[in-house]
Amino acid sequence: MTEPSECPACDGRGWLLCNTGNDQSPACEVQRCDACEQYESDLTALEAVVKAAQGQPQLLRFVEEVSQLSHESEEDPFERTREDTIVTLNQVIMDARQLLGIAEKCSECGQTVPLVIGCPDGAEVCQDCFDAGQH
Repeated sequence: MTEPSECPACDGRGWLLCNTGNDQSPACEVQRCDACEQYESDLTALEAVVKAAQGQPQLLRFVEEVSQLSHESEEDPFERTREDTIVTLNQVIMDARQLLGIAEKCSECGQTVPLVIGCPDGAEVCQDCFDAGQH
């Protein structure tokens, strides 16, 4: 048995997120790490993950929002356009970066944005400010 803090299989978490599905039916589940045996069973490992998530309400809300998105193989009665999908993806990226504390801000308008454009003078502006010629 490996010490949990030194386990290369799970990086010390004591659990793994395992792909238990296939191409037709994708699925993942939390399983205990058999290398370090930090948890007694898959259920106790899952309970530890849930407890950790409950201690991070912003992260939990973000994961819940992402889980509501449609997977490319799921049927969508209201077929989304490519542009709508890109907008949604940009929002997810921005939310994730805000949650991690690495979101970028436009030096012109001050808004938090998913992407800034670097200017020759060192300024970083959002696409809207760039398109409007504000820098």
